[in-house]
Amino acid sequence: MLPRLPDKTPVIVITGAAGRIGSLLRERLSADPELKALFGGSFTLRLTDIIDLGSAGPNEDVRIGNLADEQFVDGLFADQQVQAVIHLAGYPREADWEVLLDANIRPSINIWEAARRTGVDRVLFASSNHATGFYARSQTIGSSVPPRPDSRYGLTKVFSEQLGFLYAYKFGVRSFSMRIGMFLPEPTTRRGLSTWLSYDDTVALVKVGLLADYTSEVVYGVSNNERAFWDNSAAFRLGYRPKDNAERFAHMFPGPDTADEVAEHFQGGVYTSNGLVRSGARLAELEKDPI
Repeated sequence: MLPRLPDKTPVIVITGAAGRIGSLLRERLSADPELKALFGGSFTLRLTDIIDLGSAGPNEDVRIGNLADEQFVDGLFADQQVQAVIHLAGYPREADWEVLLDANIRPSINIWEAARRTGVDRVLFASSNHATGFYARSQTIGSSVPPRPDSRYGLTKVFSEQLGFLYAYKFGVRSFSMRIGMFLPEPTTRRGLSTWLSYDDTVALVKVGLLADYTSEVVYGVSNNERAFWDNSAAFRLGYRPKDNAERFAHMFPGPDTADEVAEHFQGGVYTSNGLVRSGARLAELEKDPI
């Protein structure tokens, strides 16, 4: 259970709160009865993004700023009431290093450092399936396999996962990294039949991250899909029980998404073939390594 500070309202920080996942959590978490019970009846959502979040609602605290700015991040934690962070902010696709350093790397460093200094119990991190995108679709992998990022973007997610590991075991800040799949109302590609994460299951997974007892975990953000690439035993062990299955959309995607053989072969899809200069024979070496 998260420790409570006496005579202060506990705070959950949500970064990237204007995004699709952040907006969903803003709507769903504030009235959640299990979270209310955990925090003794009430808690505040501290919502932050670089764009407009609208007016603060009941039990909300809205902060607009850049997470690459260390002073701004420190201000989010200054009252020492933060009990948990749901770190969703970041650039959500492949980009040049100049973009990713300020959007994905420096914000994570600032978040975990502030959490360490102020005794935050846990950080939930929105990682990505692109942290392991260079595994073949024919392979079923769990969260303990070595990372195989398929892009600079995917590599930034691996960095923050490992940042969470370090701060969990060295400084006591619990880490829950969620390798998010296709977060949409329904799958939009054949690949999505394996990677889809529904809205309801997203909320359920985040609640596991907020409620469960763990030190440092990496799990997959995926629904209960029959064609899933991933063994999500780590999440199931902590209490995740996804209810949605992408198979009901299978009739919409009778054939491959693309004629790109590399993209169709690897779990990361087009992220693996984007900018690719190596031959297919060299990529085949990946499958010689045991999982």
